[in-house]
Amino acid sequence: MSDIGFAKNYTNLYEINITPDGPEKTWARVAAGINSADWNGNEKTAQDDYYDGDGLGNTEVGGGQIIGTFSGHRKYGDPAQDFIASKMLDYQGRHTDFRWTSPDGSVLEGDVTLVNIDPQGGDPTSKSDFGFEVHYNGLPTYVPGDATTFPETVTAAAVTVAVGAYVDMEPKVAPETASNAVVYGIEDDGIATVDSAGRVKGVAEGTTKINVKSAAKPTVQATVEVTVTAA
Repeated sequence: MSDIGFAKNYTNLYEINITPDGPEKTWARVAAGINSADWNGNEKTAQDDYYDGDGLGNTEVGGGQIIGTFSGHRKYGDPAQDFIASKMLDYQGRHTDFRWTSPDGSVLEGDVTLVNIDPQGGDPTSKSDFGFEVHYNGLPTYVPGDATTFPETVTAAAVTVAVGAYVDMEPKVAPETASNAVVYGIEDDGIATVDSAGRVKGVAEGTTKINVKSAAKPTVQATVEVTVTAA
């Protein structure tokens, strides 16, 4: 029996590629400042009435496009928001990649176009508004998930990395019936950085800590030490 039946909206993990022109994807979490996410199929339908329908109509879906609408407040310094806001006047550079991981582990990923970017605005004494849409182009890749339970533990090993080098974290989520999607946060990004995929880069000699938490159940988390050595 599933215990994720009424999972909260925040257990969905949204990520955007902030280096679409780079040699590899750099995933950044779309979460900071965001308080609303809505999806629709933008479906194209044909409605017809035929004599043998006895006055009743017939509807067929001819196609559609998966569209996500995000809104909230502007947070300067957030990698995802800064990237999206930078594209407001770049009408030819709106293509990138977007990944949506559901609490059951299902993943929807594909090429998207950023549309209706709202970088700021609102009442004088309010937090600045922020919003945008992602329009999937064509059929995205869909990998169905089979998670039926919430995570109970997240474990990860301490990291040692040289300045300028990279190390991939490989956290483990238990039980096996839970989604393995996790998010990362670093204590001091002047010593090391970590991206959305868990890739740690050494920046300067020293030690800091990385927090790894379940996307499906953020209270399940682990903190490990990161040691950065000389290049």
